[in-house]
Amino acid sequence: MLLPQGFVGSEVGGAEHDLLVSVEIRQKLSNYPRPDREPVKLLAIGSREAIQAMLQQMHLCGFAEIFEWTDFMPAPTPERPLRCQPGELMKMLVKYFQRT
Repeated sequence: MLLPQGFVGSEVGGAEHDLLVSVEIRQKLSNYPRPDREPVKLLAIGSREAIQAMLQQMHLCGFAEIFEWTDFMPAPTPERPLRCQPGELMKMLVKYFQRT
Protein backbone atom coordinates (compact mmCIF):
# COMPACT_ATOMS: atom_id res chain seq x y z
CA MET A 1 0.00 0.00 0.00
CA LEU A 2 1.24 3.48 -0.81
CA LEU A 3 1.78 5.75 2.16
CA PRO A 4 1.65 9.50 1.58
CA GLN A 5 4.90 11.30 2.28
CA GLY A 6 3.51 14.83 2.39
CA PHE A 7 0.18 16.55 2.61
CA VAL A 8 -1.23 19.42 0.64
CA GLY A 9 -1.65 22.36 2.96
CA SER A 10 0.09 20.66 5.90
CA GLU A 11 2.19 23.74 6.53
CA VAL A 12 -1.01 25.57 7.44
CA GLY A 13 -3.04 23.03 9.41
CA GLY A 14 -0.54 21.42 11.76
CA ALA A 15 -0.43 17.82 13.00
CA GLU A 16 -4.20 17.43 13.47
CA HIS A 17 -4.85 18.58 9.90
CA ASP A 18 -2.15 16.17 8.64
CA LEU A 19 -3.88 13.27 10.39
CA LEU A 20 -7.26 14.13 8.83
CA VAL A 21 -5.74 14.44 5.35
CA SER A 22 -3.86 11.15 5.86
CA VAL A 23 -7.09 9.34 6.81
CA GLU A 24 -8.88 10.81 3.80
CA ILE A 25 -6.09 9.73 1.43
CA ARG A 26 -6.07 6.19 2.86
CA GLN A 27 -9.85 5.89 2.48
CA LYS A 28 -9.70 7.12 -1.10
CA LEU A 29 -6.92 4.65 -1.90
CA SER A 30 -8.92 1.80 -0.38
CA ASN A 31 -11.83 2.57 -2.74
CA TYR A 32 -9.86 2.17 -5.98
CA PRO A 33 -10.89 -0.72 -8.23
CA ARG A 34 -9.13 -4.04 -7.67
CA PRO A 35 -9.59 -7.38 -9.44
CA ASP A 36 -11.00 -8.98 -6.27
CA ARG A 37 -13.76 -6.36 -5.83
CA GLU A 38 -17.00 -5.74 -7.67
CA PRO A 39 -18.34 -2.19 -7.74
CA VAL A 40 -21.86 -1.31 -6.60
CA LYS A 41 -23.01 2.14 -7.65
CA LEU A 42 -25.32 4.00 -5.30
CA LEU A 43 -27.47 6.75 -6.72
CA ALA A 44 -29.25 9.46 -4.75
CA ILE A 45 -31.91 11.47 -6.59
CA GLY A 46 -33.80 14.23 -4.80
CA SER A 47 -33.49 17.84 -3.72
CA ARG A 48 -30.09 19.12 -2.66
CA GLU A 49 -31.28 19.38 0.95
CA ALA A 50 -32.71 15.83 1.05
CA ILE A 51 -29.57 14.35 -0.49
CA GLN A 52 -27.36 16.23 2.00
CA ALA A 53 -29.49 14.91 4.89
CA MET A 54 -29.17 11.36 3.59
CA LEU A 55 -25.41 11.67 3.13
CA GLN A 56 -25.03 12.97 6.69
CA GLN A 57 -27.08 10.06 8.06
CA MET A 58 -25.00 7.54 6.10
CA HIS A 59 -21.85 9.22 7.39
CA LEU A 60 -23.06 9.06 11.01
CA CYS A 61 -23.78 5.34 10.56
CA GLY A 62 -20.22 4.80 9.32
CA PHE A 63 -21.38 3.79 5.82
CA ALA A 64 -19.61 6.44 3.74
CA GLU A 65 -17.60 9.59 4.14
CA ILE A 66 -19.11 12.74 2.61
CA PHE A 67 -16.05 13.27 0.38
CA GLU A 68 -16.51 9.82 -1.20
CA TRP A 69 -19.63 11.01 -3.06
CA THR A 70 -19.34 12.87 -6.35
CA ASP A 71 -20.28 16.52 -6.67
CA PHE A 72 -23.93 17.17 -7.49
CA MET A 73 -24.85 16.23 -11.05
CA PRO A 74 -28.03 16.79 -13.08
CA ALA A 75 -30.53 13.95 -12.67
CA PRO A 76 -31.27 11.71 -15.69
CA THR A 77 -33.91 12.94 -18.13
CA PRO A 78 -35.62 11.30 -21.14
CA GLU A 79 -33.09 13.09 -23.34
CA ARG A 80 -30.18 12.00 -21.13
CA PRO A 81 -31.17 8.61 -19.61
CA LEU A 82 -29.21 6.63 -17.05
CA ARG A 83 -27.14 4.03 -18.88
CA CYS A 84 -26.21 0.67 -17.42
CA GLN A 85 -23.76 -1.95 -18.58
CA PRO A 86 -25.00 -5.32 -19.89
CA GLY A 87 -25.79 -7.63 -16.99
CA GLU A 88 -26.18 -4.81 -14.45
CA LEU A 89 -29.39 -4.70 -12.45
CA MET A 90 -30.94 -2.05 -10.25
CA LYS A 91 -32.75 -1.97 -6.94
CA MET A 92 -34.21 1.10 -5.33
CA LEU A 93 -35.24 2.22 -1.87
CA VAL A 94 -37.19 5.40 -1.24
CA LYS A 95 -36.62 7.13 2.14
CA TYR A 96 -38.37 10.30 3.21
CA PHE A 97 -36.55 13.07 5.09
CA GLN A 98 -38.18 15.93 6.96
CA ARG A 99 -37.94 19.20 5.04
CA THR A 100 -36.08 21.92 6.85
